[in-house]
Amino acid sequence: MKWRGREPFLLIMNVLLVAILTVTTPFLLRRDAAGAVILDPSAFRLLLDNYAATFIGAVGMTLVILAGQIDLSVGSALALCAVIAAQVSQMGWPVPLAFLAPILVGTLIGLVNATVVAYGRIHAILVTLGMMTILRGLVVHLVPAGWVATSDAFKAVGLARPLGISTSIWIAGAFALIIALVARYTRWGREIYAVGSNPQAATIIGIPPHRIWFTVLLFNGFTIGLASAVHASRFGVIQNNIGQGFELLLITAVVIGGTSIFGGYGSVGGTLLGVLFLALVRSALIYFRIPALWEQAVYGAFLLFAVGLDIARTRAWSRVLRGGAA
Repeated sequence: MKWRGREPFLLIMNVLLVAILTVTTPFLLRRDAAGAVILDPSAFRLLLDNYAATFIGAVGMTLVILAGQIDLSVGSALALCAVIAAQVSQMGWPVPLAFLAPILVGTLIGLVNATVVAYGRIHAILVTLGMMTILRGLVVHLVPAGWVATSDAFKAVGLARPLGISTSIWIAGAFALIIALVARYTRWGREIYAVGSNPQAATIIGIPPHRIWFTVLLFNGFTIGLASAVHASRFGVIQNNIGQGFELLLITAVVIGGTSIFGGYGSVGGTLLGVLFLALVRSALIYFRIPALWEQAVYGAFLLFAVGLDIARTRAWSRVLRGGAA
């Protein structure tokens, strides 16, 4: 698969961050009982485990933004679906059903968003902002105590490590690979790019933009349901404030990964590198004891910088096209 855009740069940045953390912190190296320095990738594995749900959620958000839309309800949807997963697991349902329940709820949320945006002709920002508020209120109502526990059987699946790799990473990796191939090589993927690039031109060649917007928002709901199941299965307690700021994290990762905020350009691979970059930045903030309140500010700064680069690239292409037309 040929890389383009921001992906090579992000790969280099991630390697540099890992190198800096390795040299200055016990991120990949530690001393054993004899005092010898040995390789210990446990901190890096933990980082991947902690961001497995983010990797999954960012894949869905990539398709939404590629199609020229946005979904601000993902944080609240993640919270509601995770709470549902915990409650279902505590009711004694089989573990597969405890995983299926949040996926179904997430898909239902995506269906509502998709229907109102695509066929109600209301802008996605307004629809998903309203959904975000509704879902957050519902989460608080369902969990008045502030937290809900998951069952031991449910948590055991999330903490399992087949072949030394956690279940969450297996799921996230397989899901990301499948969707990357779908986006690049299927008709649906090509239609997403076409609609995101120019909805009017897509209509002329027979691609209904509203059908594509419906499918990506519906799929994003499914994606968040899957992400919430993975997230909930890793913890014994789900708090009712989880997912706050999740939408900012996903959008930032997608845009940093090279996907145009205006749609039509980007890749799943770039998004995954963007998530890893933000995860490494957060680890650096923790290791260097920078107050946590700066985390959102750093993410916001990266988002503004990436959007600025996107605007500059878009204007540069516009000038090239105008010059060619002249």
